[in-house]
Amino acid sequence: MSKANLSALASFCSIGLLTGFFMAVQARLRAPEQRLTAADQPHHIVILHTNDIHGHLHSWQGWDQDLAGQTVGGLDRLATRVRDEVGADRVLLLDAGDTIGDSMVAVETQGRAVIATLNALRYDAMVIGNHEPDFTPEKLRARIAEARFPVLAANIINRKDGSLFTQPYLIREVNGVRVGILGIAYPNTPLTSTQQNVAGLQFRQAIETAREYVPRIKREGADILIALTHLGLGADKELAEKVSGIDVIVGGHSHNRLKEAVQVGNTLIVQAGAHGSDLGRLDLTIANGRLLAHRSTLLPITNVASDATVAALIKAQSKPYEAALSESIGRAANWIVRPQTLAGQKPEARNAESPADDLFADAIRETTQAEIAFLPGVGYGVALQPGEITAAHLRNLLPHDAAVWTMKLTGAQIREVLEQAIENFTTKEPSQKVGGMIQVSGLTFSYDPYEPRGHRVQHIKVGDHPLSTQQRYAIAVNSLLAEGGHHFMAFTRGKARQPVGKQYEMVKAWIARRGEVSAPPTNRIIRLTAQQSDTQAHRRGR
Repeated sequence: MSKANLSALASFCSIGLLTGFFMAVQARLRAPEQRLTAADQPHHIVILHTNDIHGHLHSWQGWDQDLAGQTVGGLDRLATRVRDEVGADRVLLLDAGDTIGDSMVAVETQGRAVIATLNALRYDAMVIGNHEPDFTPEKLRARIAEARFPVLAANIINRKDGSLFTQPYLIREVNGVRVGILGIAYPNTPLTSTQQNVAGLQFRQAIETAREYVPRIKREGADILIALTHLGLGADKELAEKVSGIDVIVGGHSHNRLKEAVQVGNTLIVQAGAHGSDLGRLDLTIANGRLLAHRSTLLPITNVASDATVAALIKAQSKPYEAALSESIGRAANWIVRPQTLAGQKPEARNAESPADDLFADAIRETTQAEIAFLPGVGYGVALQPGEITAAHLRNLLPHDAAVWTMKLTGAQIREVLEQAIENFTTKEPSQKVGGMIQVSGLTFSYDPYEPRGHRVQHIKVGDHPLSTQQRYAIAVNSLLAEGGHHFMAFTRGKARQPVGKQYEMVKAWIARRGEVSAPPTNRIIRLTAQQSDTQAHRRGR
């Protein structure tokens, strides 16, 4: 044998000896079972998730992007999609809040119809959204008692005794993985609901709550941790950045149709549209308490057959209200939409003027004979399609039958309102974002979002005349804003304040008198372009 061959043989033997040594060491470390432990072995689990259903038991007609022209949603069809996914032993079905109210049947039953349907779908958990207390805390407690699944919120406190309003978290074993699920409700709920709906409740901030509970849940043996939140995508990103140990955030509130999970550090964020538009699916591969791989999918609830059992349940829940649901109010000449209803991967609609709210603000201003009407940027609601408008259709787009108030505001106070509206969606603090662009009638204005706070509104006209700072104007506004909701404190300082009726009934009667209505042109709120901003700055000598 040549020297070269002898050398090669020696190297081969050395490698073999070393390999055998390490294999023996590993075998000793695994003794006595001579195999990977259960924790070492990869486990596959599936999270199915929904959010912001807003009481939509029934399907609806899509009007935008890939949902245009499609029959969308319906919890009977969602049930079919859930059933068609993988086996129940490897699945968690979660909901991220704003679920039990807002549609006509949901309101008439104070959320009972929705809870009964979620029970039939066998949800594993949901978190309280900012509209869950809309029937008052007492009614929400009753709905929680009826749910056959935990309704979570670690950051809602009873002011009277400091106790938690509901269960804060749970740990569930799924396919050999201990999954911790922490519920975090919207901290700004008192700014988005009338005060009677949150009386006696305190809402802690999300980050401080998570920092308290995440370590606790880990100590109790959770392999992975899911934060089930109703915060909005921006605040979810902030939560992921500032709180370690959260593996997945199943979110809601901002109505994002996230076709891919957003990853912030080691945290995945998912969300699935609104009004039952989609079922989210997140596949996770886990070993040793770590996520090894994931795949995120958005499953639109279109071209899906109805589940007969759930359809029968929904029909039974709706039957007592059929006459009220089908009442004909008038006709829509074109689509009447609220652009904030569904947001994509990168939403930019928070600051949009809403054709639906332009129309409704016109109705309130004319009915109350006010000079200006203001409505909040509600952010959701299924559009009215061309054709007959029924009571159910209108209620879907006017989900909260708030009171309408009239008052007097000075021009300076009106400017303050508009400046606050822009701050609400331009603020760099995700936890301070609330509502959207205020909607108006009888008034037009332009703004530059890049100017300093207090100097963003450029031109304001009431009718055909420039706003006078000292003059008092007759204002109509809904009760949420009248109470200072969405940070609009100027309304609380109005003079001659008085309630004059209900928003839904006022708009309903106004449409009925006209017979047919159409969406007004969106020309009341003008965002200045960079070129326009530079021109105005030059004129001001900057």
